[in-house]
Order: sequence, then C-alpha cells, then structure tokens
Amino acid sequence: MKNYLGIAVMLSVFSTTAFAQMRDADCDPQEADCDANESRVKEPLKTIYPYKPYSTQEMQQKVERLTENKNYLNDIREMERRGLNRASTRVQPWGGSFWPLLAGGVANTYQAKDQTIFVTTLLENITWQENVKDWKKRKEKVYPTIYDLSEEELAKLAPSEKYDLILGDTNFGLTNKVWEYTERWGKGKKWEFLTKIDLPDGYRIPEGSKFMALWEGICHGWALGAGYTPRPEKTFDITLPNGKKMAVYPNDVKALASLMWANSTIQDNVLFEGNRCNKKNPDQDKYGRYIDTEVSGDDSEVLPRCADVHPGVFHTTVVNVMGIEGRPIVLDHNAKLPIANQPVGGYELEYFNPKNGKTAPLSESMISVLEYGDKDPYKINRNPETAYVVGVAMTIKYIDWELPKKKETNTPADDKIVDYKFNYDLEVNAFGKIVGGQWRVSRKGGKELFKNTTNQPDYFWLAPRDYKKYFQQVPGLSKWDDSRMPLPSSDWKVAAQTAHNFQYEESAKFWGVSPTCTVLPIDKNGTPKKVPCEFRYPKPQPLIQVVDKLVEMARR
Repeated sequence: MKNYLGIAVMLSVFSTTAFAQMRDADCDPQEADCDANESRVKEPLKTIYPYKPYSTQEMQQKVERLTENKNYLNDIREMERRGLNRASTRVQPWGGSFWPLLAGGVANTYQAKDQTIFVTTLLENITWQENVKDWKKRKEKVYPTIYDLSEEELAKLAPSEKYDLILGDTNFGLTNKVWEYTERWGKGKKWEFLTKIDLPDGYRIPEGSKFMALWEGICHGWALGAGYTPRPEKTFDITLPNGKKMAVYPNDVKALASLMWANSTIQDNVLFEGNRCNKKNPDQDKYGRYIDTEVSGDDSEVLPRCADVHPGVFHTTVVNVMGIEGRPIVLDHNAKLPIANQPVGGYELEYFNPKNGKTAPLSESMISVLEYGDKDPYKINRNPETAYVVGVAMTIKYIDWELPKKKETNTPADDKIVDYKFNYDLEVNAFGKIVGGQWRVSRKGGKELFKNTTNQPDYFWLAPRDYKKYFQQVPGLSKWDDSRMPLPSSDWKVAAQTAHNFQYEESAKFWGVSPTCTVLPIDKNGTPKKVPCEFRYPKPQPLIQVVDKLVEMARR
C-alpha cells in the first residue's frame, strides 16, 4: 500500500498543477511528439524574439488591442508617479475547482468522495471509464427515485444534478450532456467529434488516445468567470415539489458559473497574448531565456511560442488593465507544464539597476545604454530606439485552484493566493516610453544555461470590455420570485434545452476557412498530410437565468 501511496503523491504533484482545456491548436502528447528535440541547440534561431526585437509599432498594436485603448499609459515615469507599482483588482477573483473532466466535471458528486484525502484516493478515481460506469449505474438506479432521497442525500448531489432538479428536469438533461461529452472525449479525443474530412486514398485518421490527463477540465471557465461573476457567499435551500429542502453550496454555484463561462462563445473573443508552448522542456539560450528553434504542431513556420510573451507588452498591459482599471487578467504562469489558467488579483513590482542588480527607485535604477555598455548581455537584441534600460522584479498574485468540497460559506479569506515572481528588464526611449524588454533569470542579466530559468509566463488573456453581451438572459421568460415560488416556471425548463444542446462548430461556415488535420499514411514509409476537416463539439451550457438567480440567492 505504501508504494501505491507514493505513486499517488507523485502523480498528484506533477500532474494536477495545471488544469484546463482551451480551444486552441493544442499538441496532444498522446497523438504527436510535443517535445521532439530534447537536446539543447547550439545555434538557436535568431530571426524571431527574443533575438529579433519587436518593433515599437508592433508593441503599440499589441497593447492597444489588449487594453482596448489607443491612449493607454506607456510612460514609465508617469506609472511611478501615479503609484502603479502595486495594485489589486476591484474585486478579488474567487478560488474554485477546475472540475476535472475525468471525474465528470460539474456532474461530479464531489461530496460523495473524501476530498480531504484526494491523493490517497487518486488511484481509484483516475480512470474516466470507471467514473462513466458509475454515472450509468446512477442514471439507472438513483435518478428514477430521486425524490425519495433524504435531504442529506439531496445535499450531496452533483452541481449539475441540483441544477436539473431546480428546473424540474428529472431526466437530468444537463448532467447527461456533461457525462456524454466526458465519455466521447475519453474514447477518442477530438476525433470523436469529426464531422467532415477530405481523406486521401492510402491515409487514415489518427487514433485518439483513451488516456485522459488529470489537468483536463474547465479552468478556462473558472479563471475567467471568477473575476466577473459575483462571489457565491453562502449556502441556501431550494424547496422541491415534495417539500424536501435541497442545500445548494457556494461550490455548486461556482461550478455552474464556471461551466457557463467555459462553454460560452466569449472564449473565441477573449483578448489573448501568446501561444501555448508545446514543449515539456523548452529550449533555452545561455542566459536561460526561452527560445524557439523548430516548427511546432500545425504551424507553417517557426513561431515564438515558448518565448512569445513580451515583457514590455506584459508590463504595460498589466499596469493599465489591473493597475489603472482594476480588472483581472488570466495567466498561464509556467511554459513547462500543461495548461494552467489562473485568475490574477494583483501585482507588486520594484525596480532594480540592471547592471548591478541592486533594488532602487526608478530614477536610480534606470540607466542609459551608454552606461550599461558592453555589460548588457542583450545589447544586440535591443529595440534600436532604446535610450535607457531598467530592471523589474515582478510579483504576480494569482488565485490558486482548490478541491471542491462542502463548505457553508465563502469569503476572500478562503482563497489561496500565490505569489509568483520573475525578473525582466524594460527598454525605454528618450521620452520615457516603454519600447521593448527582455526576460532575465537573474537581476544582473542571466546565469549560464541549466542553472535556472526566467519563470516567464506562457501566455495571458482577459475578457473584453463588452463581455456582458455574451451573457444575455433569454428574453420572454417568466420571472422567478423565490419568495413566492420555490422553483421557476416550466418555460425555464424548455428554454434550458437550447442551452444544453449548444454545438460549437469548427468549420468553413463559421471560420471562413476550413481547419486542417494531419492524417497518417497507411504505408509506414509514407509521409503525413494536412487535409481540410471539420468538427462539431457539444458545449452544454446552463441556462443563464438559473446561474444569475443562484448567484443572487448565494449572496443575500
């Protein structure tokens, strides 16, 4: 038994620190070699960042897009004068689960599992196949007599099951949709949702892996929704038609809100900067900076994927969005791991002299390129407009994920806030405007390869200012006044079916061009080909009226 516990601990530590599945062209380690070149390159590609600097115009365009503001603040001295070296969002994003897909996501009866010893129960929960079997047994034996459950048993239902009962849906429409997606994804990944492909003679569709990673879930929904959906603060009761009361906990409401954000089309319209680094161990140059040296996945050329988040763009966006406006961002803080979306609730920064690494006010830390001279390890990689260089030690304060568990109340004090630190420098022109920058392993400029890394983020993103247009209530439905009506009217149940049946299409009809898929030759000596293909993914969503009402009830 001790050996199994050790395996469980190792799997938990190394596999559950990242958790979401975004609709990006992700490299699936089960279908492709995501880290084909494990060796460090001696002659890195020098035609892209960090060797080739972004132009000032390119930086401006990126920040304008991210801030949605052509008049964003870019004067580093003014940032200092306005006290923007530290800031917090107007409202702290709430901690939540990423609702692991292998456990059924928001259809997981999390209270039936002892989450306090999650690591020790990992081995019995790790196979999605067993969890799907349990759901099918539950569907057969529990659902037909759902109203016979005691109030204690009702309180332990999955978030989606409680949602279905609130709508009076004893067929459990949303719950079944969530589990059906889990089963189909587990059987063959994206290939289960293929609707069209131009398959040449002599070629076959790749086989999707039946392995489901621990990190797969809806952290992209939690991380974004946690910053914009009001925090569910307390437990409340829903009275069912038979008079029994069903407790709804803050985590139940968080789960439904997270699913709503995860499967909303807002995910196609977020303001995103960076690309997913598809390598387990990104290549580094001798200063520890991440570099990109080969074509990745379906890219047609070598792109800055592991080195792509530019410190000048990152710094300026964070100061404007979080510092001035108090809006949250979402960050994948580590390029080495699977996807790890985390909502960010604040930051702190201090300046240092890039030549000697000493912390000092901006006026003493910002040195001229002439003073820096040949001591600057990144001299040839600087924006030509650079007049000054200043070091920045940044601490990002992100809200960590948490295991779902029964808890009567929830406050900001319950959130686990993690300080994530990294160093970079900023290139400043003669007018005090930020025009570039480089990630740094150390304050003095870099250590030799393998000694350390830059800790730079993989990517970051945020909701657009007009995010509310993606969450409009269905018009014409009756009002649910819970002071007079324990449950909503039947028209809510009818409207919910449309939300549950939402299908997301990757097709020429919606994308303008057909996506492509890599197909494999039947003859082992042949070469893979890219061909047009289309997909349709079920993206079940909870009815927004229900989510809004439950959030309201959890705050009264």
